[in-house]
Amino acid sequence: MEQEFLINRSGYKVPLSKVSDSDKAQNEIVIKLVQRAKQLSLEHDEFKRSVYSQVNDFIADMAHSYDVEIGGKKGNITLTSYDGKSRVKVGVADNISFGPEILVAKELFLGVVNGLLDQLDDEAQLIKDIVMNAFETDKEGQYSKTKIMELRSKYRYSHKSDDWAAGMQAIDDAFIFGSTKTYVLFHERNELGAWIQIPLVSKSL
Repeated sequence: MEQEFLINRSGYKVPLSKVSDSDKAQNEIVIKLVQRAKQLSLEHDEFKRSVYSQVNDFIADMAHSYDVEIGGKKGNITLTSYDGKSRVKVGVADNISFGPEILVAKELFLGVVNGLLDQLDDEAQLIKDIVMNAFETDKEGQYSKTKIMELRSKYRYSHKSDDWAAGMQAIDDAFIFGSTKTYVLFHERNELGAWIQIPLVSKSL
């Protein structure tokens, strides 16, 4: 039976004879596109689940061939085709934010930098550059998680002072680990041999 009305924004039934042709056409294309988008979203979710399942099965089979059992989360892994031109990366990323201790850490590191102002050697300049780069903020005044983590791991023992060690401890205390997000990435090499990501979701239209 052909629909004889449309539901308006107030929830009332409006006879089609009272609806303009342009409103009918707009309603039809919106409903059609939204339904297609929902279908693609479902297909994407099913595909992603399939990727995790297949990769985990592969890892389990490989471990079995070595008579080893792998339990818990598999972590990050990259699978590459035999010709080296295609790869699949599956990983786990933690959603990280900083607590107020990060401000204490910054002051401690700046204290170290201020103590080196009179020194002109390369080591002193390196410490200054490391700290200023790590605590550089973006347009929204936020610190870069990547830079802070690099400071924490790569330069943890770059200066022998109590303030430097205390600053590192303050960074450790500042980390707040939120939700964990899994991701999967697909790449192919282009004609120049560089890896090009195959997007599953359009960034913009």
